[in-house]
Amino acid sequence: MLAYQWHSESGMPVVFLHGLLGSQQDWAAIITRLQTFPHIRPLTLDLCFHGNSRLVECQDFPSLRAELATTLKQLIGDQPFWLVGYSLGGRAALDLCVSQSMPHLCGVILEGTNIGLEIETDKQDRWHNDCRWAARFETEALENVLNDWYQQPVFADLSPCKRAEVIKKRQTSHGGSIAKMLRATSLAKQPFYAEQLQSSERPIYFIVGERDSKFRRLAQKYSLSYQLIDNAGHNAHLDNPAQFVERLLCLIK
Repeated sequence: MLAYQWHSESGMPVVFLHGLLGSQQDWAAIITRLQTFPHIRPLTLDLCFHGNSRLVECQDFPSLRAELATTLKQLIGDQPFWLVGYSLGGRAALDLCVSQSMPHLCGVILEGTNIGLEIETDKQDRWHNDCRWAARFETEALENVLNDWYQQPVFADLSPCKRAEVIKKRQTSHGGSIAKMLRATSLAKQPFYAEQLQSSERPIYFIVGERDSKFRRLAQKYSLSYQLIDNAGHNAHLDNPAQFVERLLCLIK
């Protein structure tokens, strides 16, 4: 079972899934704001290989899906609930939504989330790239790898000060565990979910930071239903938590 924390005693459960290198603590600014809304009961989880779930392993998306489903069944039972996921957490939420029978799942809200790769050569390129990063996380000093990781184009909007803050925060991660998660949940292994998005009986919403040019292009390319967060990059809930909560509550209503 995955590590978890409830953040209020009552209300409709809203479950938050963090991204790669993160933990349930990443949602702190969002949780603080949501605690003023008594109809919402936030629940945060640590994904496999992360935080207090670091010793919980997964080999691929089906095994991650099984861990999530088991944890949610034990914690939520037959209550209606929403899933919110950022980046890797969004991909895990999307996979669970379209691949698992979850009769009490009301819908999902996905932040900075990729729906999969359409072209086989793109999948092969992504697999080789993720394997290179995984090898570095396993063998090099974590600070050095993180310095390069946060230079990737998707993080281009980070200022030098913000980048330094994020790197310092992520230095509590375990490089070997991150390497395992990269291989297990590589975008190369994720199905391409465009068709399932069109046929889903549950609402699936996307949230994108206005400076996140990559994911804005993806949302437009696949005609996704998405909300923009002002003055925000890839990690919109960190950059503009107030507007993120505003959008979140509107979507859930």
